[in-house]
Amino acid sequence: MEPHIQLAFTMRDTPRAYAVLLGAGASISAGMPSAWNVQEDLIARLAAAEGATGIVDLHAWYQERFGHPATYDGLLTALTSTRNERQALLRAYFEPNDQEREDGLKQPTAAHRAIARLAAAGRVPIVLTTNFDRLMETALREVGIEPTVVADANDARGLAPLHTIKALVIHIHGDYLDHEGMRNTPDELDQYDEEIDQLLDRVFTEYGLIISGWSAEWDPALRKAIARSTTRFFASYWADPRQLPESAHKLLTHRGLTYVPADADTFFTQTADAADAVADLARRHPVSIDIAVARTKRDLNGFSQAITLHDTLRRELDRIAALPLRTTGPWNLANGADIEAEHNRRIATLESETELLLALVAVTAYWGSNTTDRWWLRDIEPLAAPQPPGGLPALSRLAQGPAVMMIYTAGTAALAAERWDTLVQVLTEPQVEHRWGGKPHAVAALSPYATLNPPGRESSEYLHDLLRPVFTRHLALSTTAYSEAWERFEYLRLLVQNDADQGFDMPHIRQNGYLDTYEPAPATWLRTQIDKHGDNLPLLREGFLGGKLTRLQELMASAELSFDDIAHRRRFA
Repeated sequence: MEPHIQLAFTMRDTPRAYAVLLGAGASISAGMPSAWNVQEDLIARLAAAEGATGIVDLHAWYQERFGHPATYDGLLTALTSTRNERQALLRAYFEPNDQEREDGLKQPTAAHRAIARLAAAGRVPIVLTTNFDRLMETALREVGIEPTVVADANDARGLAPLHTIKALVIHIHGDYLDHEGMRNTPDELDQYDEEIDQLLDRVFTEYGLIISGWSAEWDPALRKAIARSTTRFFASYWADPRQLPESAHKLLTHRGLTYVPADADTFFTQTADAADAVADLARRHPVSIDIAVARTKRDLNGFSQAITLHDTLRRELDRIAALPLRTTGPWNLANGADIEAEHNRRIATLESETELLLALVAVTAYWGSNTTDRWWLRDIEPLAAPQPPGGLPALSRLAQGPAVMMIYTAGTAALAAERWDTLVQVLTEPQVEHRWGGKPHAVAALSPYATLNPPGRESSEYLHDLLRPVFTRHLALSTTAYSEAWERFEYLRLLVQNDADQGFDMPHIRQNGYLDTYEPAPATWLRTQIDKHGDNLPLLREGFLGGKLTRLQELMASAELSFDDIAHRRRFA
């Protein structure tokens, strides 16, 4: 198997298990100068200022002229007078001017952007770099991640536990905005500060390693740090298009790294693409879902304790609760980022990741009992919890999408099976903190429009179409039976929403009327049920709307006005 495909599968199974180490080669295609190039140019400027000409070896000239090897600190002190002047001088090397920006130079490369994609997906939390540039930070901000940056011993001191940091960038040799911490001479690269060494030990021991653009030739302290780690929890990789030097081969053997003959842009782009594809394929094969559903039906037949079903539901619910799009976002994207594309990507992730869970919930809500209902019902409320204020609403509210999917799946299945007690629990038990105060029913505060809202599609219709295979394939309902159950649950949900003064979202319910009348089919069904059962309507008997028929009829009359208003607006659309 190709290394990038192996890596993609490992990232799927063990997310946040890898750290990336980038050397100068990773920034070459961006037109960034190497640390040595920058230092030579600074020496040339100093020599020109002193009137020296015809210099063959700039570093030898500096050594002879000043009696010690060139350092960034010494060069900048000789060429500038203030900190602002020093930073301005270095910015010219690492930040693009207008022409360079127009030419696409000194911008994040394909490798930086691919690594940022991996970080945003929760696959790569740590990037180490020997480069002074901030291309990695820029690429992370483009996908809405504000990284934690370590550029010297002070930054490393007191750093939070690594597993709590979403994206950590470690500038092993410093960065250009802090010239005093920049390392480039043999003496500077021979030994690191104790705090940096300790941080490197943690990273190299706890994480798999992906190296690219680094030759290992000029960094003895970094070689020693990698060599100190003897733990191999995960396979490691070293991508470079050229033959590696002997110093690198020793590390390959010691660490058990896999050599990949590819440049950084190629390897990281392939890996990010493969990881996305594997996540897409994580949408389980229909046969495996069929097997899980068949086992669930067997567990629910009354002859066993359904322990397997309980454990499978628990595992799936915990996995969905921990999805990055629910827990870490990011909730903001960089200026110029394609928000619609990112929203659609996350919707697609939800579709694939929730497929098995929704099938299990549908089967359990349809054929289950009060005991099995507890195994999934109590999880709706934590899944419905809103994200903290701030960020793009389209992305932060999507974190509540799994709760809405479960509500509609369970409610429609319970209604189709006429499990009225379960249906009423779905409609009334889960609650959610509202951003304007109070704690209304989850079905009232949340809706497909308020959470999923897929660009270019009517939200409720989208969810209806998404869930159809769950009911027609796994519950063996006809398309007509499914649509009837969906519409009836949608109508009841709207009544609860109206009762809680939470608005009236556009429903996916057939319009049977004409001109300014709507006459939704489920309203006709419910009126028929009321005529048949009166106060003994099963829904009311189970406590829906406090068991009060007059309250139900008042809400139906109010809903009729809202539906007719929709018909009126459609007529003139």
